[in-house]
Amino acid sequence: MPLAPHNPSKVLGSHWRRVEPEDRGKHWEVVRFDRRTGEVVLRGVLTGEEVKMPWRELRDRERWTPGWV
Repeated sequence: MPLAPHNPSKVLGSHWRRVEPEDRGKHWEVVRFDRRTGEVVLRGVLTGEEVKMPWRELRDRERWTPGWV
């Protein structure tokens, strides 16, 4: 299994899986990273929904896992 990036510059374009998906929102891709605020924008693959959050939250294994398994 791939590890979460320790460097925020590597997070853009990465794929993530939500451990407890809500309404078909299981697979996500990082589409934007704001260096100034340290936030990423994730887009749901099936839903197209966008979520903005601090990039370090992706390292929480109880909520997110890297890759699309």
